Amino acid sequence: MVASETPSKVENPQSKITLMEAGAQAGIELCGTTLRYAEAEAYGPKHSGRPGRPRAESGHRLLRLGSCDFDFDVARVLWGTGGAASSESFDRQVATLGEALADVYEQTTAEELRVVVHPSQAPSFFAPAPAGASKADRRARFRREARLLTRAAGMPAPETAASEAPFAADAPDDLHVDARKLRAGSEADGQDSWFRLLALDEATHARFQQVMERVPMPSFRWVASTEASAQGAAVLQRRREEGASTGDAASTEDAATLAVGRYPGHLELALVRGKALRHALHAPGATPADGAYFAAALLDRLGIAPSAVEDVFAYGLDVGAPEDAFAPLGRLTGTTPQLLDIRPILGLDPDRLAEDFDAGPYVPCVAAAL
Repeated sequence: MVASETPSKVENPQSKITLMEAGAQAGIELCGTTLRYAEAEAYGPKHSGRPGRPRAESGHRLLRLGSCDFDFDVARVLWGTGGAASSESFDRQVATLGEALADVYEQTTAEELRVVVHPSQAPSFFAPAPAGASKADRRARFRREARLLTRAAGMPAPETAASEAPFAADAPDDLHVDARKLRAGSEADGQDSWFRLLALDEATHARFQQVMERVPMPSFRWVASTEASAQGAAVLQRRREEGASTGDAASTEDAATLAVGRYPGHLELALVRGKALRHALHAPGATPADGAYFAAALLDRLGIAPSAVEDVFAYGLDVGAPEDAFAPLGRLTGTTPQLLDIRPILGLDPDRLAEDFDAGPYVPCVAAAL
């Protein structure tokens, strides 16, 4: 088993300065026969300046956005569950994916490619670790937890139930466990740090490393789709709050937000609080009408009243009119579900995208690039 942990940035509060910087990141999502891609440039201050000083304005510029369709299930190829007639055919399909990405990101300035992973493609879960634990101790802990969870449930293949794609847990190095810190704990207060974990087949990780040999970017990392949607929801809320008074902004800081993704065979829900991902839930076989049930379960688990939910954002495939599709969820929370709109996030004019452009499917790849 291999584990990688995304390091947290450490700053010296005594030496904070405000630097206006711009940096680009890229995001992709593989779903069925379609690859969706985005690249966005973030601009603004690297640090927020002295304590008490307002943060300088920042934002994102869209550099590229689009999709590629293949004559084979490109998601299954990446995850190694495709129906290629032979290993030679499979290798050609992997090479085709690499060529497509190389073409899409020709002359890119992006520093990193973020690859979106849906819960139907690989298990993701949340785990605490003692704030004072070493990185090696955390990795060992996460390996054990990932092993237990994947042995119990099986590693699900794309768009299939876990029971249809049993996970081979016999090999010692069959998992790549990716950990990303969500909340820092305090050793003095006995509070644990919390991490988002992704448990991927090591062969999938190696396969994408092979794909990246063709892509003009120095690195890549995996991003859970719920993590990406939570990021998108948080940025959208910040855009809406720009120009609001300090009192108004503070009053919504503890409000909860739900981001709900609709895909063939599952719903995925992310709970955002304090502009950060707090928890997520995967509901196999669920439809939008079931969203209220699973949202109620998630909120109850976290001890959050439905009335504390300020916004419900929808994304994914065939979302249609969220206020209709997710009407029961709207009644539960007393909100009007709405599309997680990428245009305000990217500072786009309303007419920048075609009138019939369906933004819902692009939310994960755009949000991953933020």
